[in-house]
Amino acid sequence: MASLALPIARLVDPIFLLLVAVAVGLALSGGDWAYRSRRGKVGRVLVWGAWLALWLLSMPWVSSSLVRWYSTRPSDLRADLAGTAPERRALILLSAGIDVDEFNVPAMERLSEPGLERCLGAARVYREHGFGHVIISGRDAVQGPTALAGAMADLLVELGVPRKKILLETESRDTRENALYSARMVRDLPVDTVVVVTSALHMPRSIRLFERAGLPVLPAPVRFQSPPPEGLERLIPSSFALRRSQRLVHEIVGLLEP
Repeated sequence: MASLALPIARLVDPIFLLLVAVAVGLALSGGDWAYRSRRGKVGRVLVWGAWLALWLLSMPWVSSSLVRWYSTRPSDLRADLAGTAPERRALILLSAGIDVDEFNVPAMERLSEPGLERCLGAARVYREHGFGHVIISGRDAVQGPTALAGAMADLLVELGVPRKKILLETESRDTRENALYSARMVRDLPVDTVVVVTSALHMPRSIRLFERAGLPVLPAPVRFQSPPPEGLERLIPSSFALRRSQRLVHEIVGLLEP
């Protein structure tokens, strides 16, 4: 039986406290004369609806379940890669963010959390299956064109991927361009099979854009969302869960781009 105990930190989470404050305020003002007009009633419906949506999207159980439902599940690539020569396979790693250099910290140590996760996953996939080429796609909007891809390349080398097999695609600024420019590079290589590594939540949109670019790919998703916590904790809103929901909305909206 799951424990009903809650960490104190969860009860003082800003998003939880704000939602409780809004609910109490709405409840206390519900008898005000302004709510009796038609406009007041519509406003009350909108406010309560927004409050309910915010509460639901902030619940770990809801956000985790939605992200797990939408994300591409990890699978074993052995069957898909059977019969293909390792030297005729390409692994495409989609980049993520990188922090600015304030204290002379090596670039690969300044990669964002998704970037680190994708590098770890790409190195694992490379070791398990072998590839003739590894393409790192993407650039940082602020720093130099090779800052982001170069940092990810350095980390891959530290993780055992040969430097001579790594190619940098440093023109793309978003996922659509990742697909377009990576596809262009692959067409100039002796490659029959392409595997893409990115976050599980980012994978559905990535696959769609690669297909639109005319390049069929096999998914190798990383960082699949874990199940929600047990007990009451999964029902208490948190800023982490809301951030997770925000990323999901971002990916869904991205599918609507022309």
